[in-house]
Amino acid sequence: MNTILLVLCNALSCFIISTILFQFMNGKYKKSSRNRYVYIVIETTTVIFTFCINMLNHSILNLVVWGVLTGIIVYVLYYEDIDKPLRRIIECEALVFCMSVCESLGVILLQCILQAADIKNVNETMLYCLEVTFSKVILIFLYYTFINRFVKKSDVPYSKTRYIMYGIILLYSLINMSVIVENFKNGEENYLCAVNMGCIVLADLYLLYFVKMADEKNYYEKQLIALEQQAKVQYEYYLTQAKKYDQTIQILHDVNKHIKAIEGLYGAEQEKTAGEYATKIRELLKPLIPVQYTENPILNILLTDKESVMREKGISVTIKVDNVNLNFIEPIDCPLSTTFLNRVAVLYSEESPARIKDVLKDIECCIGRKPEDKSCGHVPIDIDLLQWNDQILKAEDLTREYVLDGICSLLAAGENDEWCQ
Repeated sequence: MNTILLVLCNALSCFIISTILFQFMNGKYKKSSRNRYVYIVIETTTVIFTFCINMLNHSILNLVVWGVLTGIIVYVLYYEDIDKPLRRIIECEALVFCMSVCESLGVILLQCILQAADIKNVNETMLYCLEVTFSKVILIFLYYTFINRFVKKSDVPYSKTRYIMYGIILLYSLINMSVIVENFKNGEENYLCAVNMGCIVLADLYLLYFVKMADEKNYYEKQLIALEQQAKVQYEYYLTQAKKYDQTIQILHDVNKHIKAIEGLYGAEQEKTAGEYATKIRELLKPLIPVQYTENPILNILLTDKESVMREKGISVTIKVDNVNLNFIEPIDCPLSTTFLNRVAVLYSEESPARIKDVLKDIECCIGRKPEDKSCGHVPIDIDLLQWNDQILKAEDLTREYVLDGICSLLAAGENDEWCQ
């Protein structure tokens, strides 16, 4: 029975390491072959071969074999757009070394637990099973939490929820395994507990993997929502342009009449009246001329839309974007998603602060803001009036970093110095 347990432990060890290595390579590099069965066969062969080497119980030989095999696999079966085979090999060899260190930390943790619980004379086979399972739990946790994040660069940020879930899974596993360790004191043999620990390791491997996939799925769903919002904004912009086009056609239809009217006024030597008439014509045409506030097209759409809403509410508004580099803003960042596009603006109006706040709330409602949005964690837009002349309305918000950055941008542009100070 001890031999069977040793075989299962070695097989589990090789399976865990092989799974992590191939997950890393599959995620970071491109596959040279489109036939997925090639990789299944290679991974299976790797597990069997390393298992046979592992049964020799020679740690240095195990490390060398894993290093050589990994280098060959990543060189032959994977590539990059800017292909640098040596870099691929070095990265994977570094991962093998990091996994070896993590396993050593697991063994050290086990020894600390045994000493703290005053557990001695553990059966040699049972001790080996404990070392394998503890080392693999620590390896799996450290790989998904730290190693995978820093070695494999990803566009998907780690959320707090992912870290919390990782912590809960690790804590549960360590507590469960520490309780199981009690069954091995005084040289007792408990094969069912040893198998249970192996199941915990496998469960951790796939639980952490599914947490990772769920977090990435959630991230991409939010990106998809942002893209849909961007498409909606663009569609509304196209509708606005179509409306402007109709207005333009209507005005152009009467342009000859307007020109003759102005010519008649000049002919009658009524230059002042003609000038006033021309001014009215320019005001009539002004809404049809697109305004380029920034170099970002989506941001221009949003600013134009909000200006129209405020003018419809009877608010006199002036939008001015100073000479600030907006190259860091991607078009997908502009639609109102979970990540805000923060902006500080100076508003000139004869309305009272209370009236301005009401209008801002109306604008939020028009865009889709609901009272329950904040509690749900999804706020499409948030417009606040922070200061009115010398009266500070929200002192805490004025100390926030993104607000101070916006004020600094105004100062750097040399505009509104008195207000910013």
